Parts: sequence; C-alpha cells; structure tokens
Amino acid sequence: MRLPASLPSCLASLSLLGAVLAPPQAFSRPLDESPLSARARGIPAALSLLPNQNVEFPATPVQPEPPEAVPDAEKTPPPEKTERTSPHLTATDAPVTPGAWVTYGAAALAPLGGVYGASRLGEERLWVTAAETVAGSLTGSLPAGLLFLQSPDAGGRWAELDVAAFGAGLVLTPPLAALGTWGLGELAFNGSQDRGRAFLGALGGAAVGTLLGVAVHGLLEEVVDNRSTLGWFRKYIALGFIGSGATVGYQWAGGGPRARPQ
Repeated sequence: MRLPASLPSCLASLSLLGAVLAPPQAFSRPLDESPLSARARGIPAALSLLPNQNVEFPATPVQPEPPEAVPDAEKTPPPEKTERTSPHLTATDAPVTPGAWVTYGAAALAPLGGVYGASRLGEERLWVTAAETVAGSLTGSLPAGLLFLQSPDAGGRWAELDVAAFGAGLVLTPPLAALGTWGLGELAFNGSQDRGRAFLGALGGAAVGTLLGVAVHGLLEEVVDNRSTLGWFRKYIALGFIGSGATVGYQWAGGGPRARPQ
C-alpha cells in the first residue's frame, strides 16, 4: 500500500504542533504542591499559585517567641533593710528650743529649793546644808551612774544587763548618798541631836530623791529633740535631787543641829 505523498509533511506538521502546545518542563510545577507545602517552604500562599519562573523568593523571617511572662509574685523586690531608730534621735547639732531651756531651768531650781528648805527645818546655816547636799550628791554619784546607762538609740526596749544595772543603781544609791550627808554633818559640823534618827531620815530622803531624780531625768529627755544633747545637765539635776533629799531628811529626822559651844 502506498502512502500518499503528503503523509510526511502531515507528520512533520503534527510534531511541530505538539511541540508548541506542550509546555516546557522547566516551567512546569508539580500539581501535588499545595499552598500549605509552599508556606512551609517560606513562600506566601498567594505566590504559590503563580507559575514558577525560576525566581527564588526570600524566606519569611520567623519572629522569635517572646519569653514567658514571669508572674508578678516572682518579681517582688527583696525587702529593704530597716534600721531601728528612736523618734528622738536626730542630728547632734539640733538646736535646743527656748521651751526646753525653761523646763531645764525650772528642774534645776527644785534641788536649790530643797537646800533652802533643809536650812529652815533645823535652823541650820544655809552654807552647811549646801555642803551636806554636795556631799550626798558626790557619794551617791558612784552607783547613780548605773541609772543612766540606757543608750539614746535603745528605744523603749532595754536589754537584760541594762535592767540589772538600773536595779543595782536604784538600790545602792540611797544608802551611799545618806552616808555622805550624814557623815559630813556629824563629823565636820556640830552633828544632829539624834544621830540614829538622822541617818534613817537621810536614807529615806535619799530614796525619795533618787526616785524623783530618775523621773525628772526621763522627763527632761522628752523635751529635747536629741537625747544626747544636755545629757550632763540632766545627770547633775538628778544628782541634785538625790543630795537635797538626803539633806532634808537628815535635818528633819535629826531634830536640827546640836547646840554650838559658845
């Protein structure tokens, strides 16, 4: 059977037509690639639907995950260190108010009034009762220092040693103060009419003066802004109460001085 002469030309035409209609393999994309797989490769889903033109798309930057928020309970700052301060503890150069000076002056006049009152009880000379007051204050100052050992910044709470020292001072101060006043009155001057009663009177007066001196000392601490200010003045006032109390008790219980020789 002979093929028509136009058959080779027909086959060539079909081959050319098939080459034109068939897309090149380099520009084809697999049909099984879905938008999800394209997104996994870092290509947006909209771009994955376009034909591949051998263009490399930049990968989408991946944002780092923020660190887990720490609960507020775990972020609490450490407690600040607190220092125990006294409400009266201020700068050492704090000025003394005029009202404080008036209070201190009035407290200092009280022992002087006791010296004058003791001279009127037994009709004793004023300078003698003043000397007896000084003698009682000096001898009583030895244990009386234990009454003022509390530091200015101790606040309202005392240590055990401070309490023990305060108790020892409260017990030992009256006998020594009474002994100083009684001894000077009996040995250096004319003495009293009844020595036994005079010593007991000096002991009782010194005990009352010690309690008053401690109370006044604490009161004077409250009228100044800084407890270390005028500390020496407060102690002298307290010792004045102790010595004048012993002198008043000595002159009152002893019945006054003996008759002076002519």
